[in-house]
Amino acid sequence: MKFGQRPRAVWHEAKEVSGNFSKFNLQIGRLLLLDNLWEKIAGGKAKYWQVYAVKGGTIYVKTTATAAKHELLLTEKQLIKELNKNFDKPWIKSISVI
Repeated sequence: MKFGQRPRAVWHEAKEVSGNFSKFNLQIGRLLLLDNLWEKIAGGKAKYWQVYAVKGGTIYVKTTATAAKHELLLTEKQLIKELNKNFDKPWIKSISVI
């Protein structure tokens, strides 16, 4: 919609708006949950592993040290399994270190 253009429909209730944004809401909800879970599942190592981005089913993680990178790669499958337990469908397929 262009600036100043009238909307196609007038909304009267919140449920009319939420129906149009359900996919967007799902993605935001997943990201918020991932952000909270990452701190809990990674534990003390979370300060060395920072989630940088998520695209598709891949989490891109920045590491602060080489040893942290190797440890993340060794525990990748276990982290994915623990994270996917908390979503309605398995969402995360891989972790990529950048």
